[in-house]
Amino acid sequence: MPRRSEQAVIGAWAGSADSTSDGVSGIGEVDQLPGLVLAAGFSGHGFGIGPGAEHLIADIVSSATPIVDPQPYHPSRFASSAWGKIAEF
Repeated sequence: MPRRSEQAVIGAWAGSADSTSDGVSGIGEVDQLPGLVLAAGFSGHGFGIGPGAEHLIADIVSSATPIVDPQPYHPSRFASSAWGKIAEF
């Protein structure tokens, strides 16, 4: 195996991860915009939890009985946290 100093860097990536402050995805209707269902903050976990999250999202959109309790994922949970506050200048 060649030493690292003998290898050229052929690419790089930088960016921010799509995640929430508590590490749990935000899934649910946005209270201020009825009809808009948010599904964000999956970070690198979206691939693994995608099928279950998609089922929950479909249940919410179609008003079906949710596969799991959607309340722990609802975006309104951030309203009382510092992360969800809008800065006042």
